[in-house]
This record gives sequence, structure tokens and C-alpha cells, in this order.
Amino acid sequence: LMYGAIKGMLEATDDPFTFLLDEKLNEALSTEMSGRYGGVGLSISKQPDKGLMVVAPIEDGPGEKAGILPGDIITAIDGKSTKDMAVDTAANIMRGKEGTKVTLTIVRDGVPDSIEYPLTRALIEIKSVKYKMLDNTIGYIRITTFGDDTSKELDTALKDLKKNGMQKLILDLRNNPGGRLDTAINIVEEFLSDGKIVYTRGRTRNENQDYFASRKGDEWVNGDMLVLVNQYSASASEILAGALQDNNRARLLGETTFGKFSVQYVLPLDSRDNTSFKFTVAHYYTPNGRRLHGKGITPDYVVVEEKLSASDITALTELRKSGEISSYVKRYPNESSDASALPRFKEELKDKNILPSDYLLERLIYNERNLGNYNEIVDMRYDKQLKAAISYLETGKEPPQDKEEPRENWSNESEE
Repeated sequence: LMYGAIKGMLEATDDPFTFLLDEKLNEALSTEMSGRYGGVGLSISKQPDKGLMVVAPIEDGPGEKAGILPGDIITAIDGKSTKDMAVDTAANIMRGKEGTKVTLTIVRDGVPDSIEYPLTRALIEIKSVKYKMLDNTIGYIRITTFGDDTSKELDTALKDLKKNGMQKLILDLRNNPGGRLDTAINIVEEFLSDGKIVYTRGRTRNENQDYFASRKGDEWVNGDMLVLVNQYSASASEILAGALQDNNRARLLGETTFGKFSVQYVLPLDSRDNTSFKFTVAHYYTPNGRRLHGKGITPDYVVVEEKLSASDITALTELRKSGEISSYVKRYPNESSDASALPRFKEELKDKNILPSDYLLERLIYNERNLGNYNEIVDMRYDKQLKAAISYLETGKEPPQDKEEPRENWSNESEE
């Protein structure tokens, strides 16, 4: 009864980031930060107006392989509604032993009916930093999450890229849902030798903290850099992006970020059964005093990835579920075959009432050939934001500005 009362009291705060953590949830939270666990490989968050939203499928995880996309809304897990389900509760249900099954019901913009995804849990091993030289001078680093080993992995990446002649850097934070605050601060210190990183303000003095660069790290404090962000860059990603933008260390390119600028503490409730509760105590502010909870950071250069039409979203859903693209690439592994094979493939799809645009079909095939085995980490042909970043670093010319669709403040909080 006591736990039920506490759970109800926390839910009454109407804060999607405040909830009770039982023993299993506590263990799961610790395991996920280590970057190795059994599950379906989906980072999720909760928006008051939408519900449980997929922020980012983890590369090569069961969710991504099945075709689940950023922005998808999970309405049920194994038939149980997620309407009143806390984020960590949902995440814990999706985790489990390798080889076990779980079914997610998804609602996707542009698709009239809900989609069921039967998934088989697998071992999820998150490599949080991926990098390569894009040409002789431009290095590229993608950070997928802020976990226990991210700072060390980034330090290795920067040193290796510098050895290989890096003079300019693209830091990719797109689809990064966040993670540890201390990790984000350590990473900022690789790019800033001084200045404020972030500060927090809460209801009591204990929650008021100011964080400054302290001359540790400093692997890339002078070289040119550009940061890629999008609407699924959240939390720790936004701390890093905001610190670099406000300190004039780097320009941001892409789309307005997610807007999670709240601080949560986890406090023990009963040591006998390892229960605790997680609750919001403060908000983050960028160095220049911007509190952007529910709003997100607007990049210096707004470059919007091409949005799929409703018909293409439907076609994409069918292509992912059916495995048609993978099958085509296995039959025709070389691009030279497309001139004769692709028209026949389009007719085959048409007979199955799958009608993708040429752009979608060609991009999916290209990505399956080049990114499907994860030996390649970037899409140099179709990634509009990456291409704009490369052009900016090469020429110094600002990219043409796109117009973002208006986005409402998803937070139910009033401004302080």
C-alpha cells in the first residue's frame, strides 16, 4: 500500500521524468549506462501530448532492424497500454534475456493504422563514439549516447583523427538521447579550455550548481568544428551543443533539438529491497542563461532533412517489415546492376502494392549496401545535413537556410 501511495503521489506531479524505481528498474538503469544489456535497442522518452516516443533506435539492434523509426509512438507493449506507463517502466519491460520475445504496437505519423512489431531481444552493446576521416582534412565523430566509457572513447577518437591529419571537425549529435551529466561536462572540456559549461537552478540552494571548463582534456580547443543536431538530440546532447554555441566555440547545423533541460536525482527509498525514486529538482540553463525545456536549441544554420510524404512513410513501413530491400541487395550487391535490375524490382513492388518514390527506394538500397553491415558510418550521398556541413567547412560559405515547421512547447511547465 505504501509503495502504491508513493507511486500515485509521484505520478500526480504530471512530470514524465518523475517516478518510482523498484529493484529491477534500478538494476536496469545501472546496466544501461554500462552500454551492455539484453533488449530491443530503443531509446525512448515521454511527451505529455503524445506518450512514449522513440528518440533513437540503436544501430544494429532488433528495433532498428525491424524498421522502427525516431518519432514513432509506442502505444502498447505485449498488448498492455503505455498510456499511464513511466519511461523507465516501459524500458524495463522491453529489456530481457536474449532470444525472448516482445511485441510493440507503434503509431507512426502518416500511417493510418497502428503497426505491430514482434521483436526478439538481443544483446545490445552500445559503442557510443564512432569516427572516421571524411577526406584529407575533415574528421567526423558521432556520439550516440553519453555513457560510462564515452569520454575515454572520444579522447581516443580525437587523438587518432589528429594523427591522421584532421584540421576541421564535424561532431554529430543527431538522434542522441543523452545520458550522464558528468560525461557531457567531461566531453565539453575536450573543446573548451575555459568558460561556463552549464548551470542548474532549482527550488533550493543545493540544486544550484555552476560548471566551468577546467583545462583538462583540451584535445580540440582551437580547430574549426561544426555540430550536427536534430529534433532527437536531447538532454546531455543539448548541454554539449548549448555550451559550444554560447561560448562561440562551434556553430550548430541541423534542426531544433528535443528540449529536455530538466535535472533528475535518484534517491534511495528502502535499502532492503533496493527501491528508490527519480524526481525533477532543477533545470539546466545554457551559459548565456537560456532555459529551453520543451523548446530546444535552434541551430545557427537550419538545414532540414527531406521529410517523407505520407505515401513514402507507408511504403517505408512495408519495405522494412517485408525485408524487400535486404533481399534485393543480396541478389544485386553491386550498384552497376541497378540499371537493369531496379526497374524490374519496382514492378515487383508495384504488384505487391508497395509504391515508394524513386528517391526513397534508391536511398534505402544505397544505405543497405553501404551502411547495412555498419562498416561505413556516414551517408555521403543522401545525408543533406552532413553534406551541408562538409561544404561549410570547405568553403566557409553559410548554407541556404531552410524553414522548420512550427513546433509547440511539449512541456506542461510554465516559465519561471
